[in-house]
Amino acid sequence: MASDAASLVGVVGTFNADRLIHASLTEKGQRLEAGGLAYSVLALARLRPAWVVKPVAFMGEEHAPLFHPVLERCGARLDGLRTLPGPGNEVVLDCRVEEKPEEAFLRCPPLEGQHLEAALDCSRLLLNCTSGRDVDQAAWAAFRRAWRERHPQGWLQMDWHSLSLDWEPGRPRRLRRVPNAFAWLQDLDLLQLTLHETGSLVGRAPQRLEDATDLAMRLRHAGCRRVVVTDGARGFLYVDARGPRRQPAWPVARVEDTTGCGDVLGASLLATLGSAWPLDRALPLAAQHAALVCAGSGLGSLEILEALS
Repeated sequence: MASDAASLVGVVGTFNADRLIHASLTEKGQRLEAGGLAYSVLALARLRPAWVVKPVAFMGEEHAPLFHPVLERCGARLDGLRTLPGPGNEVVLDCRVEEKPEEAFLRCPPLEGQHLEAALDCSRLLLNCTSGRDVDQAAWAAFRRAWRERHPQGWLQMDWHSLSLDWEPGRPRRLRRVPNAFAWLQDLDLLQLTLHETGSLVGRAPQRLEDATDLAMRLRHAGCRRVVVTDGARGFLYVDARGPRRQPAWPVARVEDTTGCGDVLGASLLATLGSAWPLDRALPLAAQHAALVCAGSGLGSLEILEALS
């Protein structure tokens, strides 16, 4: 599928197969669902139908039947996709509690330089760390420099996500202190992370969004032009050169599952701020998009976004 760089958005990360545990579903032996990077790809395709979304990622061959129907249905460009033998990554998410404890079986290795080259033609780029070992750090730094030379006015966004977590099969993942963490932050147009995830950068997370402004300013000085710190139903903090802005969460009548809400919020911010929308429109819309998918569960909950595009 041909497309020019202005309409081509790259999404870098990992396709994980999810097992979602709900209040009415207490055993782990349930069917696998498409997860991980699929949320970002589908959300962007729904919010910006004129764009072509190009995932640059690994997936396991055994899980490919979960993902390919989704990717083909939303018209994703698949030449950046790498399929590996075996089942690929699997993640168990306990959605019965707000923190959603996670157990991960990470079988896909990090993307390296030769894989990242597939994203060089994308003028907008999202690195969503859906596994926590999605990209080799040194390879990412080299790629980022080459990408910025090609797209000096391009949009580069990162969702910190599972980079904040350790991984050890057999127990829930725990917050970790990320080695050389600030090296990831160079030359980002937007960094997104949760209030809890900030602890992986500085050792101890602020307790409230109101207390996160100084940290967000520090992250800006480390290389992020814009920082978004989210806190679930309490909304999010947005900080840029003009200072902090607090965006309340969009009211939700019923919450079924918050899986994917952060991915949808990030996709919405890319679709708006990455196209120079004013903050007064972009931030409330991102909050609305993230809230709307809470009423459903899994990738099916994102179908509502199509009516809003």
